[in-house]
Amino acid sequence: MMEKEIKEMFGLLLKRFDGIETRLDRLESRQDEIFLVVKAIEHNNLVHGAEIDNLKFKTSHIEGTINAVGNVITTRKAI
Repeated sequence: MMEKEIKEMFGLLLKRFDGIETRLDRLESRQDEIFLVVKAIEHNNLVHGAEIDNLKFKTSHIEGTINAVGNVITTRKAI
């Protein structure tokens, strides 16, 4: 009698562990997905930062060119 009850308890415990293992597998999978999304966001931020730096450089270059043209015009007006 006692043996049967012990086997039933072990059976219930094994089922419970199987359920926990399945949930852990799903959590690991979800964690991997989240990691990939975070890495993609990080990469996107780096690319975006580089694009902003490039725009700043181009803007500065254009500003310098406009200032140079303005200086030429001012010099010619003075003549």
